[in-house]
Amino acid sequence: MRGLLTSAIAGTACFAAIDAPAWSQAGPAAEAASEAETRNGLSVFSKAYFDQFSPVTALDMVQRIPGFSVSNGDTSRRGLGDSFGNVLINGSRPSNKSLSLDTVLQRIPTGDVERLELIQEAQPEYNMRGHARLVNIILAPGAGNSGSWDARLLHSAAGRLGPRAILAYATVQGPVELTFGLDASSSGNRVRRRRSLRDAGGALLEIQRDNDQRQYREAIPTVSLNWRIDDRSSLRVDLQGNVWDWHRSQTSFIDEPAGTGVAPLRYEQNETSNHGHSYQGMVTYGRDLNDAVSIQTMGLVNREMWDDGPEAYETYDPVAGYLGAIIVSATGETEETAFRQTLAWTANARHTFEFGGEMALNARDTGLELFEDDGTLVTEIILPVANTRVEETRGEIFANHTWTVSDRLSIESGLRYEFSEIVQSGDFEQSRSFAYPKPSVTMNWRQDDQNRLRVTASRDVDQLDFGKFASAIDIADNNATIGNPDYVPQRTWTLEAEWERRFGEDGSVSLQVGHDWIEDLDGWVPVVTTDGVFDAPGNIGDGTNLRVTANLTTPLDGIGLSNAVIDVFAEWYNTRVEDPLTGENTPFSGTREWELGLDFRQTFPAHQLAWGWDYHWVTDGEVFRAQERRLHGNTDGDLDLYVETTRWGGVTTRLGVDGVLNNGDDRERVFFAGSRAAGVVDAIEHRNENTGATWYLRVRGTF
Repeated sequence: MRGLLTSAIAGTACFAAIDAPAWSQAGPAAEAASEAETRNGLSVFSKAYFDQFSPVTALDMVQRIPGFSVSNGDTSRRGLGDSFGNVLINGSRPSNKSLSLDTVLQRIPTGDVERLELIQEAQPEYNMRGHARLVNIILAPGAGNSGSWDARLLHSAAGRLGPRAILAYATVQGPVELTFGLDASSSGNRVRRRRSLRDAGGALLEIQRDNDQRQYREAIPTVSLNWRIDDRSSLRVDLQGNVWDWHRSQTSFIDEPAGTGVAPLRYEQNETSNHGHSYQGMVTYGRDLNDAVSIQTMGLVNREMWDDGPEAYETYDPVAGYLGAIIVSATGETEETAFRQTLAWTANARHTFEFGGEMALNARDTGLELFEDDGTLVTEIILPVANTRVEETRGEIFANHTWTVSDRLSIESGLRYEFSEIVQSGDFEQSRSFAYPKPSVTMNWRQDDQNRLRVTASRDVDQLDFGKFASAIDIADNNATIGNPDYVPQRTWTLEAEWERRFGEDGSVSLQVGHDWIEDLDGWVPVVTTDGVFDAPGNIGDGTNLRVTANLTTPLDGIGLSNAVIDVFAEWYNTRVEDPLTGENTPFSGTREWELGLDFRQTFPAHQLAWGWDYHWVTDGEVFRAQERRLHGNTDGDLDLYVETTRWGGVTTRLGVDGVLNNGDDRERVFFAGSRAAGVVDAIEHRNENTGATWYLRVRGTF
């Protein structure tokens, strides 16, 4: 192991092991360094570099590093192999599936941070774990015995106030560090929807107005223990709980055309609650067997349970009164238990190897009950695969190699072999086995201290979503999805190249081009039953995805905006798959061709003031189902504004508004008479959904 979370001794030893130049070492040499320096693929950012951003925690600092975005890895996947983040603390990964990077970094006050390092290429000391860049936070000597707090008050468009409080405290007692945290919040917002339904000829059939009021409460306690057992071994324990309660009350008024106006057609209402809890625990033990060989053992336990409903969708006639109701109840429980063992061997200064294996036991229970109440009799409606249990026994063995070919060229290669057995019981019973190799190779070439090229070739295999094995129903959208026990994992071959150039102390530009060849693409397939044609998740064939991603971080002094920085993100997708119903080439369901993100910030140090905004926009996206086609649009984009100051009480106070351009999300549903392949339009629905703008006041500090 290469360092305890807040051990200054371990942090110094870890950094020295990099064999970095003298200017990057702790002590006077480091203090004399400029605010940001880049040499040999490693950029060092002194604490002074971040003063212009008025950071409170380490998270604020990491978020301002040019060309870098925090990633927790793919924690949605079962097991531990893909859940490694791209931030280190004193050379070690502090987060895992039971604790996110945001949670960890929000616990660390800026006073505990000495400097940050941006690792831009593979080095023997650090396993990149598939990330293009890593950030290593070096803590100051004596870090610990400190805390941070974050208080927020939200005001929604519905007029409701939503408080949130985040509190963390760390204490160090000899070789042991204990950290306690709590994140508690309550929020309420109102969703307004406006729908219109027209026939194939465009004649208006219905107008619907929804008022959807929601209330959400959540509490997340966390506890972490870091114990430096001796000079060669350490133990880390992370525990997290989560308790939530969600309530919704919706009323809908449906009118029909009447002469030159409209007349009441029916009235609908429904009320539901969702409550549940989860707990996660993870243990990580590491030991250096000698200067070249180390082992790491990880264990994870994760449980989650929830209960939704009963939810009654009641319908009323304006004259006759109560007509009936559809009643839905759903329950679920997930289980995950994983064990991972690795051995790392540094053969010499140029070659590092990692070997290991992992076993995981996963399960999901899903229950769905559906009833119809006609005012006299309540009758159960039977859906196929509504109550089911899915169990998976999954294993993986792997080997990774990092080869430092020269000072400018490094190659990372790896091979993972995954095997699993999935057993389904309940309404449907069957057992299936899968086995897939997943090779990868990445070449990093640094032309000079400013320019870098990365080329990657890899194969990835998606995990089967247990939720897709069971049926689901959305009464509000009049839509049912049938569980599909027979779909198989989507597999992807990827070839990707990225060029990055860093300029000045805080400028970065990168361009990434990738091409994906996808087998058995996830999509929607029709299922014909005695009750009709339903959608089911399934595999729709092979597809391709050509994508181009550009990132830019640049100061704006050149155009007269001093102490101003803007981050620009743009991405283009060109996806193609043969539609299994029509035989035509179509985009992937749900993908957006273009995405744009802008993040601007300007500071006024003399006045201890800053302001900024961020903007996000995507093009329309289509979803292709068995009997309908959906078009999702958000043409105005999402604009957020804020102003903040550090003038009062040594804390950071921010006033902001999210959703300034919130004119709602548009959706069009084209319903077909029978299969979409026939092309016979039955009706067209237009909907606009709007939550309005949200104002907030946020105050943060440390102690």
